[in-house]
Amino acid sequence: MLTIIIADAELETIPTEMMDDYSIGKIAKERKKKVANILLDSNYMHSSIDRHFPGESNRRGRPDIIHIFLLMALDSILNRTGGLRVRIHTRNNLVIDISPDTRLPRAYNRFIGLFEKLFQERKIVAEGKTLLSISEASLDTIIGEAEGRVIVMAPGSEVRQIESVIESPLPITVVIGGFSEGDYRSNLDSFEKISIFRDELTIWSVGMEVITQYERVSRNAVD
Repeated sequence: MLTIIIADAELETIPTEMMDDYSIGKIAKERKKKVANILLDSNYMHSSIDRHFPGESNRRGRPDIIHIFLLMALDSILNRTGGLRVRIHTRNNLVIDISPDTRLPRAYNRFIGLFEKLFQERKIVAEGKTLLSISEASLDTIIGEAEGRVIVMAPGSEVRQIESVIESPLPITVVIGGFSEGDYRSNLDSFEKISIFRDELTIWSVGMEVITQYERVSRNAVD
């Protein structure tokens, strides 16, 4: 089993400091939702984020990168054959568990609506099965629950070929940062850190390489 933990993901509802922001209030009104129930999204709230959190508008409020990653991961052969588990840890120490049977909306606005419902109701159930759920836990806690070796993907670390990192289908947990720039907010200094390319990659590119390699070694082990 391959477990991927998206760590310190920039996925959150509107922070308390921004509740009275006029522009965000206007967005909430247009969507007929309470400000507290909408996701922070830099695509539409870039200036508002800069007003309240100067210098953080390129990092905070990035549900778009989580959407792209999840579409890739959940549609992978490894996930479809039961070999993948995905967990998302957010900057506010919320953990989203995702059933491998989940099929997310490809349309971004529908994805946003689904995750806003998840943050409000704490779980998404379909046909009696929980597809998405939220709980509170630190990154240390969920890494402590992980199976096998733990590897942290960190730009600037030793560059290694993915084939030398994932060599067998033994259980392994790979931590990937859920943000577009900067470093992990959580302290991961006690874990093995590597990079798989000399340049910084998107989280979905890193995830694709990891998932494909694990699927490959799993298939070869059966053959």
